[in-house]
Amino acid sequence: MNYVDNVNDAIQYIESNLHRKLSLEELASRCYISPTHFFRIFRAVTNQTVKSYILRRRLSKAAIALRKTDRNVVDIAFQYGFNSHEQFTRDFLKVFHITPSRYRKENISVSLTKRIDIIERDFKNKNNVIVVDHYCRKLKEIKLLGEEVLIHYSENSCEMEELSRKVLHFTEKYIYQGTARRLFSITRSNSSDPPRKFSFYGIAVEEHLGDRYGLVERSIPESKYAIFRYPGTMGLIFRTVFKDLDKWLSVSGLKLNNHERIEYFELFTEDYKQTRKFYLYVPVL
Repeated sequence: MNYVDNVNDAIQYIESNLHRKLSLEELASRCYISPTHFFRIFRAVTNQTVKSYILRRRLSKAAIALRKTDRNVVDIAFQYGFNSHEQFTRDFLKVFHITPSRYRKENISVSLTKRIDIIERDFKNKNNVIVVDHYCRKLKEIKLLGEEVLIHYSENSCEMEELSRKVLHFTEKYIYQGTARRLFSITRSNSSDPPRKFSFYGIAVEEHLGDRYGLVERSIPESKYAIFRYPGTMGLIFRTVFKDLDKWLSVSGLKLNNHERIEYFELFTEDYKQTRKFYLYVPVL
């Protein structure tokens, strides 16, 4: 059983036992590993601790019950594993910054924690810390043709959906119906408006034999790159990816190559339709 399987099993078990106390030892024993090792695995895969996840799931379930039922607050607290009304109120206030009674009475929204959907990826032990797997490679400059837009990686799902639509249309035209074999997607910083970034999607110049009308030229600079593999698309999993990269960078001994003109780029190879996995390249020193 790999790390992701271990955590998926633990999450299923947690969901079935939110009504009672769960210990790290109990969860670790299901995977036949030590509590310390399970703690590191869970934090690496989910980017949060076991204790924090369980507490937030219990409080989120309780918050839903407060709004959707007229049951006594104490009964709801006991249902989700809290030993007393005082403990429940204290934890609820700490996480949601509002008391359970006020939350029930007033139309105030809080950030509930949903059951985690684990992003499938590989991990490795680096300096006794579990981090997302990667390897490094030196690349020469790659010249590209494509299209570029400004995008905001945020909760603006409409903007992300529009970008996805444009990329799919581009892919259909220049790869599935064209001569190109690979899709490159570059993310560049925007000094005039930092929250927004330039998102370029394109193909290698040497793979395109058709008209260049409407296409802009960009290039992937020569550099050393750390390479990761993820499922799906960056737009759907960027929060997990950024948390993975923050942790990886803190223990890898590598530094970001901030002198280059890009933050990272994604590579979708010919087998993407079968594997549904892309490669993420981050310039490093």
